[in-house]
Amino acid sequence: MTRAERVRLQLAAEIVAGDFRPGTRLDEVAQSHRMGVSRTPLREAVRQLATLGLVENRPHRGVVVAEGVGTALFETLAELEAVCAGLAAERMADEARQELARLAEEGGDWLSAIHRGCANAVLVGLVETLWQPILGGATRQRGPMAPETERMLGRRIAAAIVGGRRDEAEAGMKEFVHAAAAAFAAPATRAAGNG
Repeated sequence: MTRAERVRLQLAAEIVAGDFRPGTRLDEVAQSHRMGVSRTPLREAVRQLATLGLVENRPHRGVVVAEGVGTALFETLAELEAVCAGLAAERMADEARQELARLAEEGGDWLSAIHRGCANAVLVGLVETLWQPILGGATRQRGPMAPETERMLGRRIAAAIVGGRRDEAEAGMKEFVHAAAAAFAAPATRAAGNG
């Protein structure tokens, strides 16, 4: 992982978590010092965050945290994950469906199985990019959702996909992402803002 990638993941996770209020200016010098990197990787990270819509470059203010980031991110993620589930319900081979059912039952990585099963690498790339700020990089689990809730929803989604029920799979996936959003937003003790 490059320095710019590390900085992008950290800043994205902090922005989505609400550690920076909307409109907060991300001072280049202060942020590069805080993260222990030069301004070059910070600038690259900020360019990538702007592409995701997490920050904006405003005249006379510099780079600021965008409005409504968390809500917009989860709304987009819910829709794209629903498309993944719907495509998987139509495209997954029988063997892959059985593997999905097993993973969901055992609490394994059923979401990755759905991503593989949708057979659309572009869509999966977008979805995985959107999960990154929520996950805070590869070291965090997929949000703070209670394991029993995730497992229950995973089983329901898997059953719909195994049965080829696209509408049900899509609805279940939206419910899963909304549950992840609620769990992610649950900690009320987050800092009101940095910088």
